[in-house]
Amino acid sequence: MTDPDLDEADGADHDGSWDDLDRMLDDDGPQALFEGDCGQLALEVRRTFVSLLKKRYISAERHPQDWRVLMENRSLLESRFNDIFLQLVVSGDYEVAYKRQASPDGGGVFPTVLHDTTYNREQTILMVHLRAVFRSKRASGDDVVFVDAEDLVQELANYRPASNTNHVNDEKAARRAVEALVTSDILLKSSEDDRYRISPIIEVLLPVNRVQELYESLVRTRSGGSGTGDHSGPDQGDRQP
Repeated sequence: MTDPDLDEADGADHDGSWDDLDRMLDDDGPQALFEGDCGQLALEVRRTFVSLLKKRYISAERHPQDWRVLMENRSLLESRFNDIFLQLVVSGDYEVAYKRQASPDGGGVFPTVLHDTTYNREQTILMVHLRAVFRSKRASGDDVVFVDAEDLVQELANYRPASNTNHVNDEKAARRAVEALVTSDILLKSSEDDRYRISPIIEVLLPVNRVQELYESLVRTRSGGSGTGDHSGPDQGDRQP
């Protein structure tokens, strides 16, 4: 499965570097922000565009300012992404938005500003498991879904080949997989150590048909079949600058 290299994992809307610009501008209309600036976007729209480019995703909960600007300027931002052969995917149900590479109608590929990295086997197993837990808990009425790191490590142990007796290395790999999903903002830190909240982005990234494909591949791997160690991504959205 592929996933983006992240430029930042910080959940904040914007850092303090924008404050001086905010004070300089009296309104949100397009204004020259530097010598030779011919941009047509207002300041707040530009910085939301940057956030969408840099972050794995934005959400209404974690990035309320960006989400508001996106909702008010959705068509304009979609147009800017389309100009660089990207699509902006917005889920109103889960209030998350992310970008993905566009594909030509006639086949082939567009030039891309994004690149892929690969989820390893452990991370892929956790992604499928987290989506199942998230969907089950939400169906039971839980608005927020938590998981413990130890439970995730144990879930990975269930897929350990019988021939693999190096349990110490396996556990280290499992914990690295958990940390990788934390870095990707798929698992969100809570007030308790080693307890995480599952981001709603998991539901958007893994559609039902893709989950089934990954699950069948993992079952084959667990039973000694021909499954591979790495898995291609859920769709072309798992890319970043």
